[in-house]
Amino acid sequence: MVPRPRNKANRGLPPNLYFDSRRGTYRFRRPTDGKWFQFGRDRGAAIDAAHQLNATFMQGTDLVATVLGEEKVTLSDFLGTYEKDILPPRELAKATLDLYGVRFKQIRATLGVRAIDEITIKMIADFLEPLTPRASNQARAILADVFTHAAARGLVPDNPAANTIPKIEKKTRKRHTLEGLKLIRRRAPHWLQNAIDLALITAQRRGDILNMKFEDVKDGYLYVVQSKTEKASDAGWLKIKVTPQLAAVLARCRDDVLSPYLIHRRPERKKKREGKDHWTKVDERFLTRAFKDARDEAGCYKSWKEEEMPGFHEIRALSLHLYKRAGKDGQKIAGHASGDMTRNYQKDHAEVVWSEVEADLDIAEIAG
Repeated sequence: MVPRPRNKANRGLPPNLYFDSRRGTYRFRRPTDGKWFQFGRDRGAAIDAAHQLNATFMQGTDLVATVLGEEKVTLSDFLGTYEKDILPPRELAKATLDLYGVRFKQIRATLGVRAIDEITIKMIADFLEPLTPRASNQARAILADVFTHAAARGLVPDNPAANTIPKIEKKTRKRHTLEGLKLIRRRAPHWLQNAIDLALITAQRRGDILNMKFEDVKDGYLYVVQSKTEKASDAGWLKIKVTPQLAAVLARCRDDVLSPYLIHRRPERKKKREGKDHWTKVDERFLTRAFKDARDEAGCYKSWKEEEMPGFHEIRALSLHLYKRAGKDGQKIAGHASGDMTRNYQKDHAEVVWSEVEADLDIAEIAG
């Protein structure tokens, strides 16, 4: 296959199909002998024809493979290669890898047994159709990347996932009100109250809050390495000043349970589970369920639909809103990169550049 000419009009076209900018027409290059065929001006018709032709030529390859005794590569087979060789160098956060795992399970259950070069646009569209907009777009993005790598290895003629249309996601979840969160906090156990307070005053994500340790508090600062952005910039490496407001929250985190984590609990059974380095550590799913239980018990958003109910994650949005209302820089404490921040481009930078921020939000209205 000849390299595609550098022409913006060629972007998104299947292999062997090219746009002639001088004539304003599309043309197809037969991969077997390099002969050109004019496909006219209709982009959609040209793309459909190219897909059919590419599939036909791939079938010819399949016949050769059959004679040579070569086995077909299923989508499930290539997903295994994708997980083993392609994902690890990206150093994705655990939460992101868990999400990939969920989508891989769905993909394997529906399309996994099929030969990867036989999967069509319609097959993928049918797989995505019953999923929610968010789940569908996540699975679509993963499949598009999987097929991009499969095409680069010559396993497929084009990318059927990329030719599907993403669904429109409408954000239905509402934000917390001050009174609502206050009522939820009253119904929450002590450890969850601490998590709520830390989320309010530091504006950090759920996973980063649960990873905070007592040893991270030193020399008057709480050091936080954000799991979502630590590879990209120093916006993910925060040095949060321990203000009187934050000091009060940290003090409440100390209790009679010996734990390295600020947010911890005594489980019913003292057992270290997979993925936990200490028996007192709270995982994200348990926190989410506990928060939902406290919210339901508080009954603070009775008139809202279930899909509108804000979870623990939405505390971050409320925190940033309160910082802004107080005239403070919420963007910086949240770890959002801005132009005046020095980047840590190198993964193994000899000296990490920490972004110094101040957690001085008055949360007395909610925490009491």
